[in-house]
Amino acid sequence: MYEELKGKVAVISGGSRGIGFAAVKKFLAEGVKVCFLSHYEETGEKAMAALKEINPDYEVMRRVIDLCDYKAVQQLFSDVEAKWGRIDILINNAGKDSSTPLNQLKQAEWNEIMDLNTKSIYTMSKYAIKYLKKHKGCIINTASVAGVYGSAAGLPYPTSKAAVIGMTQSLAWTFAPLGVRVNAVAPGVINTDLVANLPDFAAKTITGTIPLSRFGEPEDIANVMLFLASDSAAYITGDTIHADGGYRPANTF
Repeated sequence: MYEELKGKVAVISGGSRGIGFAAVKKFLAEGVKVCFLSHYEETGEKAMAALKEINPDYEVMRRVIDLCDYKAVQQLFSDVEAKWGRIDILINNAGKDSSTPLNQLKQAEWNEIMDLNTKSIYTMSKYAIKYLKKHKGCIINTASVAGVYGSAAGLPYPTSKAAVIGMTQSLAWTFAPLGVRVNAVAPGVINTDLVANLPDFAAKTITGTIPLSRFGEPEDIANVMLFLASDSAAYITGDTIHADGGYRPANTF
């Protein structure tokens, strides 16, 4: 579908499950070489096995690193370029949710979520630009509708995702003179492990707030990422694309 992506190289964080894993599969199917990152060794191994079962000839590698460790991040990008000669696409997808009420929220939990959801994007983007600018590459960040509309529970998650949207806009300004585009995707309710564990009544209630009357699939978001990485999005930067089925907190559809 996107012939121009064939032979390019992508680094995808949070790539072993959910949206990230769907993105890894989509990009590999387009002929992109992919290095995906996971928080746990076990989930990374499982994802790699699944990919090799789909196509044993996929050019794919994986790493487990602390995304906020600037030395580890620098080494990561150096290793990827040494293996494949270039880096064209960075997808900052790793993130963590929280539903802890404010009066019970510990400082450690706040710090953990803000670090993974925001500081990791700063660190990854800062050290990726050295490579991305060589081939006029792009950065794609995973935001959330919670960063646009807020959330009834869990303060750090919507706060961090609002920051992702702001960083996306600012990075777009910063990197535009280098020919590097920066955009974000704001998913709505997506059918991941977390949603799969919802009681039926809760799932039906949430579905009723979505005009398209279904939860999104990880592939729906991966398709948007694929578009943003392609030449079809060559004149798009600093934008956040809502992929939410039309969800709005106070729907009037």
